[in-house]
Amino acid sequence: MKKWYVLFSVLFVIATLIGCTDSNKMGNDTDNNKQVTINETGFPIVDEKITIEMVGQKNPIQAEWKDMSIIQEYEEMTNIHIEWETPSGDGYTERFNLLLASGDYPDAFFGGAISTADQMKYGSEGIFLPLEDLIEEYAPNFSKLLEENPDLRRNITTPDGHIYALPTVIDVPRDLTGPKLWINKKWIDEAGLDMPKTVEDLYQILKAFHEKDSEIIPVGSSGLDDIKYGLMGAFGYLGNNNLNVINDEVVFVPAMDNYKEFLKFMHKLYSEGLLDQETFTQDAQQLNAKGQNMRLGLFMDAGAFLKVPEEESWDYVALPPLTSSINDKLMWPSTSGVVQGTFALTDKIQNPEAAMRWVDYFYSEEGSVFIGTTGGIEGEDWEWTDETKTSWKQIIPEGKSMAEANAERTPAAGTFVPHYMSKEWVHKEDSPLNNNIDKEVVEKYEEHFTISFPDVYLTTEQRNEVSALQSDIEKYVGQMQASFVVGDVSFDEWPEYIDTLKQMNVDRLVEINQKAYDTWREN
Repeated sequence: MKKWYVLFSVLFVIATLIGCTDSNKMGNDTDNNKQVTINETGFPIVDEKITIEMVGQKNPIQAEWKDMSIIQEYEEMTNIHIEWETPSGDGYTERFNLLLASGDYPDAFFGGAISTADQMKYGSEGIFLPLEDLIEEYAPNFSKLLEENPDLRRNITTPDGHIYALPTVIDVPRDLTGPKLWINKKWIDEAGLDMPKTVEDLYQILKAFHEKDSEIIPVGSSGLDDIKYGLMGAFGYLGNNNLNVINDEVVFVPAMDNYKEFLKFMHKLYSEGLLDQETFTQDAQQLNAKGQNMRLGLFMDAGAFLKVPEEESWDYVALPPLTSSINDKLMWPSTSGVVQGTFALTDKIQNPEAAMRWVDYFYSEEGSVFIGTTGGIEGEDWEWTDETKTSWKQIIPEGKSMAEANAERTPAAGTFVPHYMSKEWVHKEDSPLNNNIDKEVVEKYEEHFTISFPDVYLTTEQRNEVSALQSDIEKYVGQMQASFVVGDVSFDEWPEYIDTLKQMNVDRLVEINQKAYDTWREN
């Protein structure tokens, strides 16, 4: 009898330990994720409360997601509790890979920017669920976006024809283009000149800036990429990506003759003291110091007030797209407005319909305001500034900055989350500085927005090969870019530069991306 008692005790302890171990996993064996009836419209989404486990990428500036007012309010609205695990930074990538490798993954991933390769890998393995049927039946808001923008579906559909992850969808012009070129309009007027239309016009303006005051730096930049972003378009290619698509053909821009002409123009500016002589040695902080001292005539930034004193920033306007002797087409770089992989469901989910309804709200006008950084809960986070409801402003608690306030209430402050960023809402913000950026972008750039290279899907093998090729090629291109501009290398050596790129297998880099582009175009 004693032996049986001891044996029973041992088995009990083992069972208890196993139970404790399992309770620390991303478990789906409890009734927290029980199947329930889904309400097809309105709130709550379910009458009987359920729990869904999600892993998200937390930004270090953010409060704990479970404590955020938006998250708590949405739980009350939906009757769905989210059990969050939110590793930060590089810790997220490590945790993401570990969870999927171990098989101990959650019901869903939220706000983690899942790569296209990972979408294909885990989708083909059956871990990520195909979402297209769920979208059609339970996501009317996201379905509407797909109908209005055919390229959106193309950008999120993998080569096997499935959608494994939902994106962030950006429809705000100022956010579609990133940095802008800002030029001092007051100095242009004082020189008796007009706004430039060509690079030659710009050259004459920059010379006038230099002649006005030797302390003025006509073009300020930290490295050349910022200026290339804005000026490369004048030479026939877009400067935000070294890969461009011209008539459905992928090209590597730094190997093109037009790129050489761009470098020649920049060398001309550098040799005449019109381009900052510290362009290739200074950091962003040093450049900003020059801006604060009002020494910059032309520079790149999201807004002029970020580089020069706010009062003087009103003297700067966005430089429009230019043409040149080798290109008469006006173009300005923009993104697709799609941030890949911000929401995915796994095969662990017991109520995928509820989860799809839960996330779909964020793609509505109302839901995008609710979760976005320019919005929140009316009366707590923002308020209308007029009775006609044409303008709103954020409510910032005393003693906090806007960034701090946002980071306490929504995951969207510092993390790309699945939602729709609406220009109709953003343009109503009562913020003179932001309103000015919106005006400049809409007037100068929006009609000339051009996407350099779409969001193609690469297999894991392709991605690894491309990464290896790009690492060496991009490094070499950057070194030679600086050498050509400052005059350390003569343009007579351009053929040798091209030969080196070919030896580094630049043609293979183009070939892989051409295949991926062709697949994207056929979707």
